[in-house]
Amino acid sequence: MEAITLHPEMVAMGMMAGFMSGLLGIGGGIIVMPLLVLIYPLLSSQRLPIEVVTGLSSAQGFFSSTLSFALHRTKFEPDWRVVRLFAIPMALANFLASIHADKFSENFILIVFGLLGIFSLVMTYLFRRPVRLLYSNQGISLPVTGIVLGILCGLVGQGGGFIYLPVLISLFGLQIKQAIATSALIGVIGASGALFGRISTATELLSYTAELVIGILVGGGWGQPYHTV
Repeated sequence: MEAITLHPEMVAMGMMAGFMSGLLGIGGGIIVMPLLVLIYPLLSSQRLPIEVVTGLSSAQGFFSSTLSFALHRTKFEPDWRVVRLFAIPMALANFLASIHADKFSENFILIVFGLLGIFSLVMTYLFRRPVRLLYSNQGISLPVTGIVLGILCGLVGQGGGFIYLPVLISLFGLQIKQAIATSALIGVIGASGALFGRISTATELLSYTAELVIGILVGGGWGQPYHTV
């Protein structure tokens, strides 16, 4: 019988990501990937291939989004128009991009992730003064934006929680409460596309995934009490 190998460094990565996610009130995906790329090799003396990093990130995003949806389902009042026109196209594009992500170099994927992070910060900065560039003709702009974000997020193994919420508020002018109420379901749909596109990688890394998710749950519980809105 093959012995089970434990990876305490992976639990530590999850705890760090969960703590910062709970403390700052942002999605864990944008935190997990840099930790796995930069910090995990220092602790474990093992450098993870980028396909492993993105696979773990996609699994983390799915479980985190599903847990968030389960915890907030009693307050769940989604905008079904946004779900239909934005979330579903985003998930499909995410899935297709995830399948073909291995055709791109590690440096390219890291550059895409960095650009998404910067764009997310800019969109978040505009929360209080939305520019509403895509407010008109949302029947076209919502699915097109969903597809573009889905492709980019699929390449880096992200469900897109850190980017679609500020985009919906800042560029489409959705009310913050309305966007947040819809984000739980968008998160599950988007993260499903990322995970299913990397299902072969994710199943090969079940122990890593379990340890990462457990760490995130523990760390998130520690960080949440310190979060102020």
